[in-house]
Amino acid sequence: MQTAKVAIVGAGVSGLYAAYRLKQMGLNDFIVLEARDRIGGRIYSVAAAESDEVGDKRDRVDLGPSWFWPQYQPQLAKLIGSLGLESLQQFEQGDSILQRAAQQPPVRSPSQSGHPISMRLVGGMASLTDALAAQVDASKIQLQCAVTSIRTEEEQVVITCSDRNGAQQMITVAHVLLAVPPRLAASAISFEPGLPDDLKSYWEKTPTWMAPQAKYVAIYDKPFWREQGLSGQARSACGPLVEIHDASNPTGKAALFGFVGIPADVRQQVTQAELKSLCRAQLGALFGSQA
Repeated sequence: MQTAKVAIVGAGVSGLYAAYRLKQMGLNDFIVLEARDRIGGRIYSVAAAESDEVGDKRDRVDLGPSWFWPQYQPQLAKLIGSLGLESLQQFEQGDSILQRAAQQPPVRSPSQSGHPISMRLVGGMASLTDALAAQVDASKIQLQCAVTSIRTEEEQVVITCSDRNGAQQMITVAHVLLAVPPRLAASAISFEPGLPDDLKSYWEKTPTWMAPQAKYVAIYDKPFWREQGLSGQARSACGPLVEIHDASNPTGKAALFGFVGIPADVRQQVTQAELKSLCRAQLGALFGSQA
C-alpha cells in the first residue's frame, strides 16, 4: 500500500498545476493519479506528421483546446510566460468564407478580428501540460490508475485505483484534491461515506465546458488559402463543420480545423470514415480543390 500526504486525482491542466504549486510551496509528499495512459486531460496535441510517431513537439495540432485569451485570463498568461512558453496570435488576416446553404455557393467577406485576441501555443496547448509535468518528479505521476473509490476513515483517506487490466492498488493519504470534471467524479468514483444528496446532484448537473464538441483537423504542406487572400476562417449554416479556423504552425505543417456541428448523439450514428469524408467534401467546397 502506497502512502502520501496529498493525492491529486486527474493529470489534466488543473491537476498538474496543483502539483506544480505544491512543489513550489515545499510540499513534495504528493501523488497524481491519472486514469488515461497520458497526461493532459482534455488538452490533447498530436504530431502533425502521421509518419512521425514521436513528432516534433513544435509541430503539433490540437484536438482539444486551442486558445487562451490573456485579456480575460491574466493568471494563465502569467503562468505561460513564467514557464517560458512561446505563443502566437491566431491568424486572421484576409477574407473569411460564409456558407449559408449547401445549394448556394459560399461567399467571401472581410474577416472581423477576434476580440479579445485569441492566442495559441507553439507546439499546441500540450506544451503547457508538458511544461507543468516537467516541473514535477516523474515518479509522482501514475498513469493508467483510475480512481474507483475514496473512503474516509478517522485520520486518513483510502483510495482504490484500478489499471486497465483491473488490477487494484490502495493508497492512503491525508488529503484528496479532485481535479476532474464534477460529473465524472460523481459517476466514476464511489465515496464512503456517500456524498450528500444535494452535492451529488449538483455535481451530476454541472456541465463540462465544450464536452459535447468534436473537432476535425486537416493537415496540408502549406497554407494555400493565404495565397488566395483568405484567413482560413469560415462559418457554415449547413455543416458538418460550422466554424473553421487556420491551425497552421509557424515552422511546420499547415492546417485547418473546424468544430463539428452535428450533435454528439447523432455523430454516434455514422462512422468516423463517413464523417471525415463529409468534412473533406465541405473543405473542398469552401477552399477549393487544394483542400
